[in-house]
Amino acid sequence: MKELAMKELLRSKEEKRILTGKISGIEDEYYKFKNENISCAIVWYEDIKILVPSTHLGIEKVNKSIIRGMLGAEIDFIVIEIDTTSSIAIASRKDAMQLRSELELPKLKLNDAVRVRILAVGQKHILVELYGKEVIIKADNLQHTYIVNCKNLYFPGEYLKVRIKQINIENNVFELSSKDFLENPYKSIRKYITEGGEYTGKVIAFPKGNSGVIVQLDTTNITCLVRVPARFNNYPHFMDNVLIRVSEIREDKKLIYGYLMRIIS
Repeated sequence: MKELAMKELLRSKEEKRILTGKISGIEDEYYKFKNENISCAIVWYEDIKILVPSTHLGIEKVNKSIIRGMLGAEIDFIVIEIDTTSSIAIASRKDAMQLRSELELPKLKLNDAVRVRILAVGQKHILVELYGKEVIIKADNLQHTYIVNCKNLYFPGEYLKVRIKQINIENNVFELSSKDFLENPYKSIRKYITEGGEYTGKVIAFPKGNSGVIVQLDTTNITCLVRVPARFNNYPHFMDNVLIRVSEIREDKKLIYGYLMRIIS
């Protein structure tokens, strides 16, 4: 197996072939090829260690925290140096991304459904790779319902089915959405709640720029933007159980409004 892997790495170097592996570590070295100290992402190809220097990761303003966020992510790479004696190679993700984008991006069209790799996950967005291009997908385009923290739902290394909502290769503009492949719960929301109805739920967030709290209803995965009346001496805390009254349902805007009736606990 190791001999076969070494042959594949040599062919990658000689023929600019794209190989794939998962980032499993970070080391501060550039081994003996360049005699420089630099942060490298570590990819194991069978028993052969691949160093992908931060300068070859294809990411602007790379630092260790960004590489840490990519741990577990699957990446493409092309070998640029190899030491068959020590079984260590240096590879470039940037070269592989460029080649992949030249070969695959021109084939894509608006509304195409494709699978993308998740590279990193933030609180309100994820970073994916679309055939050599890194694209941010915001939480609003991931699910129909409110997402408190994307890190609880998405993980580097996973694949995600998305639809291309906007594509302009020349200007590097891409918009992707995965919620197109999920059922929209707002279409049947009046089966579970009605205006004027009172429902239990849990406080899950405190939206910036809005007075009130976001409550996850117990009867559905829909959330409600809840106003806290001035009569309440105590403001509800995170994960408090509450009783709310629904005042308005806007299926078209995917918004439910209400006000706080009681803090249960």
